[in-house]
Amino acid sequence: MSFLRNCWYVAAWSKEVVGEQLLGRRILNEPIVLRRLQSGEAVALQGRCPHRFAPLHMGKIVNDDIQCPYHGLRFSAEGACTFNPQAPEGPTPKSLQIKRYPLLEKYGALWIWMGEPKRADPALLPAYDFLEDERLARIEGYIYSKANYELMTDNILDLGHVDFLHETSLGCEATARAKTIVAVNGNTVRCDRWMANDFQGPLTSVLFERVGQRVDAWLDVQWDAPALMTLIFGMTDVGGARETGLETLNVHFMTPETETTTHYFWAGTRSFRTDDHELSAQMLEGGTAAFTLEDKPMIEAQQAMMGTTDLFSLKPIMLAGDAAPVHARRTLARLIEAEQATG
Repeated sequence: MSFLRNCWYVAAWSKEVVGEQLLGRRILNEPIVLRRLQSGEAVALQGRCPHRFAPLHMGKIVNDDIQCPYHGLRFSAEGACTFNPQAPEGPTPKSLQIKRYPLLEKYGALWIWMGEPKRADPALLPAYDFLEDERLARIEGYIYSKANYELMTDNILDLGHVDFLHETSLGCEATARAKTIVAVNGNTVRCDRWMANDFQGPLTSVLFERVGQRVDAWLDVQWDAPALMTLIFGMTDVGGARETGLETLNVHFMTPETETTTHYFWAGTRSFRTDDHELSAQMLEGGTAAFTLEDKPMIEAQQAMMGTTDLFSLKPIMLAGDAAPVHARRTLARLIEAEQATG
């Protein structure tokens, strides 16, 4: 499988990389080690020592350098070998270098650029300003999945599964009855759902304090390449203006580890009941359970059924809810093809 490389992927939440801790993570089949300098700046380096290929995240920090856990070679934040214990006074071979990846810290996350370093432009990262809005309550999570990242993208863009897969948590018949509009604008895909005069699922009804009540609700998803999604969910009184309702703004970021495994980063924010820490804990627990116990097993089982065969090669029967996922897949394929064509 080919990946889009000249773009930003989430490598970790900011809080995952603290102090002198080293975090190892494989991204687009490449081993990465994440760490912070004494200044607090986050750095992403090749995670494999060029000597005997030991994982550098198992090493330690010495004088702001990473020391390999196997033979003690040390590497600076720029990737240069600064110390060779087998020739402490002699020259260091130029081949003892590791790659440094462009890294951007924004929105509470560490974003890595896996393509050409000179093309790493922060302006190419879509805006998620609400994730940094201190007026909002925020929860976030991470899930590791043994499934291809595009299958996980499909799962968010086609929420027709909610009534069945999340029957006791997020499920409600309103999702299946929703009026759905799919739109493509350049490289952005949107799928908006409007659910009028209906009941919503157990978890969201508790969040919005609408248990047992009919409401007008909306569920809007926006996809940007390579696999970055914003999900807006809101409710208002039946017949009320959308502007008078309440809503949550959420993100779902998929980062490929390999062709068949994915790092899944998600976060949710709300502008109401912001001081209710017990509610935040409940929503974190409920969201984690829904993703981990319901989405994850199904998508991993789907991956197992497909093996390494491409989705379209299996000639899937398409339903109405597949429109947005198919647009996203085709957009991504076009971007990858164009990137490879230009070298």
